[in-house]
Amino acid sequence: MQQESYSQDANISPNNYQLSTPTKEKKQNKTNQSTTIQSPNNNDFYSPKNVNPWKTPKSLLKSNQKQTTPDHSQQASPYGDRYIPLNVSRNLFNKQIQPFEIEEENAYEELLSENVLEIDENKHSSILNFNKQKPEKLQTNKQLENPKRKIDTLPIKVLDAPGLDDDFYQDILHWGKNNLIAIGLQRSVYLYSVDTSKVFQLTQRFNNQVNQIQYTSLQWNANGQILAMGSYDGQLKLWDYNKNAYTGTMNMSSKRISTISWANSNIFAYGSKDKTIHICDIRVPTYSVFQLHGHTQEVCGVTFDGNELQLASGGNDNRVFIWQLRGGNTYADSQYVSWEIKSHKAAIRALAWNPNSSGILATGGGNQDKTIKIHSSLTNTEINSVNCDSQVCKLRFSKIINELVSTHGYEKNQICLWQYPTMKKIHQLEGHSERVLYLSASPDESTILTGSGDETLKFWKIFPSQISNNMSSLLTMCEIR
Repeated sequence: MQQESYSQDANISPNNYQLSTPTKEKKQNKTNQSTTIQSPNNNDFYSPKNVNPWKTPKSLLKSNQKQTTPDHSQQASPYGDRYIPLNVSRNLFNKQIQPFEIEEENAYEELLSENVLEIDENKHSSILNFNKQKPEKLQTNKQLENPKRKIDTLPIKVLDAPGLDDDFYQDILHWGKNNLIAIGLQRSVYLYSVDTSKVFQLTQRFNNQVNQIQYTSLQWNANGQILAMGSYDGQLKLWDYNKNAYTGTMNMSSKRISTISWANSNIFAYGSKDKTIHICDIRVPTYSVFQLHGHTQEVCGVTFDGNELQLASGGNDNRVFIWQLRGGNTYADSQYVSWEIKSHKAAIRALAWNPNSSGILATGGGNQDKTIKIHSSLTNTEINSVNCDSQVCKLRFSKIINELVSTHGYEKNQICLWQYPTMKKIHQLEGHSERVLYLSASPDESTILTGSGDETLKFWKIFPSQISNNMSSLLTMCEIR
């Protein structure tokens, strides 16, 4: 079969080869479908199976016969169809290429250039056109992520509060969700409406009354309907805003109630000078649920976390307790305590849970301590400590942005804004001449309200008014329907 592909002419020299294209009747080889190389002699070296003439056939590798290397300089290239004449290539490089001439203009291209690309035929345009003007300075990623907001150094509003006590163990200022501010002045409780700027006197003192009630702590519940009012003699009253009447009275403490904190609209806790913490529920007939004992001196501050699972309390004994209120024994107070903090050197009145991070608690020490400490109740460890060089009176985390507000007393009487978790001081406000003992925030969390022993109330605009669009859309997606 191999002899049929060889040439019939015996006089052809072995160095001259011919290329022939196979006919359509024959099946083409898949590996070489273009050409078949023919040889004048009966040799496997130029068989159709070995198309490449530069590869030694296997038959010669097995035998001991010597094979001379063919002279390839005189062979025709097996890729004859790729041959380009030299004179043609020279003409291509030497000839100047002229642009194509369009005889007729396409209607679609005309509409595209006029309406979309806006190309003017009389004006030369280019995609990569050089602009002599300097480009605007690009903002860095940090500037885009954290744009600097302007914080006014002056309060947006100031109210006179004559008779506001300069007492470290009182908490008589709170801004409720109903946009009413409750404040205790000269043994009277007043309600100030932010919407109408009107003042309503809730309790009135009587000059002829011997045992006049002095309220030492005020706190609205979560929906702003009920106001809890603790007094100097240990009595606690509940006032209903919608009914405009008192709904209950509690007499479970013998000494002043220094602090009150609502977990929700029904459950609240208060601390007293009698060293006890009372957990109450307005749905219970007697209101009292159980008591917590751990502090050896007056309880200066109590606050619930956002999940209503933990209660933090600070006392005049320089200690902070973290109480686990779910799954405990009322007859063994030690089972409620999950962690005791002893790192402060003065009374702890300032307490704040971070609503943006679970289990993060900020505590502030008194005049002999002057530090803000950040703790994790999940790991029972202290994360950070900052020396403020001033007595820490109040702390509050923002719900809009991850920042912390602190108010101070001796000796600087300033208001500071901290970035969390770096605890880097962002801004400092100075406007009070006495200790800034009282701190609250507006319902939209954009404005803070401070009260001082200088008998003034000051409103500060320090946070954004609204939550970002990404956050608001996320809250809408997470809404339970």
